[in-house]
Amino acid sequence: MGERKPTNKYYPPDFDPSKLPPRRQPKNRQATVRMMLPMRVRCATCGEHLAPGTKFNSRKEDVPDERYLGAIPVYRFYIRCTRCSAEITFKTDPKNSGYAVESGGFEPRRGAAEDDEAVANRRREGEDAMMLLESRVRDAVREMAVDAAQEEMRSLRSRHARVTPEQLLKSLSHHHLTDDRKALQELEEEDEKLISSTKFRCSKDFVWRIEEEEEEEEDFFEACMARLTTDHGGQLPST
Repeated sequence: MGERKPTNKYYPPDFDPSKLPPRRQPKNRQATVRMMLPMRVRCATCGEHLAPGTKFNSRKEDVPDERYLGAIPVYRFYIRCTRCSAEITFKTDPKNSGYAVESGGFEPRRGAAEDDEAVANRRREGEDAMMLLESRVRDAVREMAVDAAQEEMRSLRSRHARVTPEQLLKSLSHHHLTDDRKALQELEEEDEKLISSTKFRCSKDFVWRIEEEEEEEEDFFEACMARLTTDHGGQLPST
């Protein structure tokens, strides 16, 4: 009994398959593959966590320029985020027997999920090159300050290690003696200035000064005598 719907193809007698033109295929041909995500990935655009085992209709391609040990091929997969539809790319890593995220996301640390603020800071630093440069400069300045403080601590420790208790007591006593000598010298200088500024009666430079009150009393007495003589005709009144 024959088939109800047979597939009949006619081949002419002079058919030669070697004369058919070769089918050209693209070098980097992509194939649609239904796969499950092998590791935990976080989207770099919206921060969505993609758990391992999530199913995707991914596009797979061969990476022609990469061969592990010259023989094992490396494959690249393209998937899209389930929340924002951003493209995430990862490839096989035969050296570490796993996968490595290339772009569009990152693999969070195991046992510790990064918060949204850390993701936003990383994205902002990646977009702003000046902020990244300033952070590097701040780190360099901080390292220089720490090195200088450590060097100062080493010098102080070495200095204290070389000084003995006897030398320390000797230096303290020397400082006290020098301070006492300076204070005594200052007092002697002040006494000499005071003595030189004072003039005694027995000194050659002493000048006797008449007080203004005595001069005023003599003038008043002379004026009174002149008035009495004028009032009595040039003669003083008899008592």
